[in-house]
Amino acid sequence: MNEANSQQNSSKFNDIGEILGILRKRKNIIIWTTVICAVLTLFVSLFIITPKYSSNTDILVNRKTENNQVALQAQIQADVQMISTYKDVITSPTILNAVSKELSKDGYSVSSKELKKEINISNQQNSQVFTITVKGDNPKLAADAANTIAKVFKQKVTKIMNVNNVTILSKAVENTKPVSPKVLLNTIAGIVVGIVLGMILAFTADGLDRTITDESFITEELGLNDLGIINEIPANKVKRMISSKRIASRGTRKRRV
Repeated sequence: MNEANSQQNSSKFNDIGEILGILRKRKNIIIWTTVICAVLTLFVSLFIITPKYSSNTDILVNRKTENNQVALQAQIQADVQMISTYKDVITSPTILNAVSKELSKDGYSVSSKELKKEINISNQQNSQVFTITVKGDNPKLAADAANTIAKVFKQKVTKIMNVNNVTILSKAVENTKPVSPKVLLNTIAGIVVGIVLGMILAFTADGLDRTITDESFITEELGLNDLGIINEIPANKVKRMISSKRIASRGTRKRRV
């Protein structure tokens, strides 16, 4: 039993050793693949992908109620639950079509479908405040779109829901720092992809390599007899040997003359 376990362990170590040997042998493939993938992702992030800018505005949902603690708590819970409905209302054509028309007056050409793709609405759990975040290729457009959405929503929600519980807490401002692409994160991802791809290429190249590098392959795999080993002589050494023989032959010819 112990011998079987030792054989299994030795085979595992041999497999790991072979894997590490292949990686060391094909390390140039891994290095170059990693460098190429990292440079490509860096180039794409800096020069190909269009930067996106983000601006956000905060909206409070709070209806005025009587000075009754029980009624106040119930109304707060009702307002919190209304936020989920308000998210759907904001992204509806009724709101976004009006926002698109308002933005066109300021010289922007943005459709309601394009706005819907760039809007993100979020809020903390049990919070009466939710945030409207808008992304755009232009930081001013992102800020103007967020403010226009908040303004139009506040105007129309009174008629749509028959309530008056929306207050704009803070207006969106221009943010000149792009939120995407994330150059560092993309470059790190490119390095990881390059390492994995390089390892795959290394194992593929080793599997396709039919060069005999070990004499055990001849005796064990092919079943042939090993008659000896011929060492490889460097080319420069061969040239020196040939030139020395030529000089020696010239000397013997002069002596004969």
